This record gives sequence, structure tokens and C-alpha cells, in this order.
Amino acid sequence: MLIGFKIIVMGKDLEGKVINETKNTLLLETNKGTKRVIKDGNRFILHMNNKEIKVNGNDIVMRPWEYAI
Repeated sequence: MLIGFKIIVMGKDLEGKVINETKNTLLLETNKGTKRVIKDGNRFILHMNNKEIKVNGNDIVMRPWEYAI
């Protein structure tokens, strides 16, 4: 589950804190308000435990409890 973690969407000028997650999308709280991002076709940098983890969105197109990071 990615809720609460900071995410950067690679190749787009978008970053924020994940405030909700569905099977296909992430809802981010950004400096410019909330933005919904489709997982499929995007790559993300996840900031977790003082580390940067690159995540391919295609690998997490599932319900949050169906994968483990």
C-alpha cells in the first residue's frame, strides 16, 4: 500500500503524497491540489525509508493488498 508515501511521476512534472489508491490509479496531494494518476504506462520514484525506489506502474496495476513492496 502506497498511501502516505511521497511519489514522483517520472517524465512528468508531478510529485506529491499518495492520499488514496485504487486498482488503476493513485490520488496525489500536490502543491497544486489533488491529482489522479493512472498507474498503467507510468513510472514512479517512491520515497520510502530514506530510499528512492523506482516502480513501473504496470507492475502495480492491482488492488493495493494484492502486491507487496
